[in-house]
Formats: sequence, C-alpha cells, structure tokens
Amino acid sequence: MALPKFMIADDPVTDPENEYIFHTEPPRFFAKRVEEDEDHAYIDIVEELDNVDEFFKDKPEGKQQLLEDLEDWYYAYLEWLEEEEEEEDEEDDEF
Repeated sequence: MALPKFMIADDPVTDPENEYIFHTEPPRFFAKRVEEDEDHAYIDIVEELDNVDEFFKDKPEGKQQLLEDLEDWYYAYLEWLEEEEEEEDEEDDEF
C-alpha cells in the first residue's frame, strides 16, 4: 500500500495547539500553518527529514510548487472537515 502524498499529524499531549502536514514523498518534511495575524497565514516547512533545498537545487521553482500544492490540499482538507462537522450536526438534530 502506498502512502498518500500528504498526511495530517498532531500531538495532542505535548503540542495540542498545532496541526502538522507530513509530506511522505522525497523530500520528506513536516509543515504547518503559520498565522502572522488574523488576516495573514501561510504554510511553512518546520522540520525536514530530507534536505528540501538540496532536493530542489536544480529546480528551485519545484519547492514553491510543492508548497502551493500542499496549501491547496490543506485548505481542501479543512473544507472537508467543516462539511463533516455540519453533517454530524444535522444528524444530531434529526434525533
């Protein structure tokens, strides 16, 4: 079985405030959503298992594209979570 390209990881015991995105393919790394303020946030790499810059040394635009793909995936994931919560609320209201 192949792993998905991106996975959500969290640590509710020692770091309950953060949710991480694990990129499972080379270059492997953990990223998270960083909030500068209420209106500005972005996805950034916070821990590298593989050297990301070295991986993209011949194609630096590849790193930017990967981060954009990761961001698109993450926001789609958040939308999916919201839809799931709404469906659960509707189901709870039916009883």
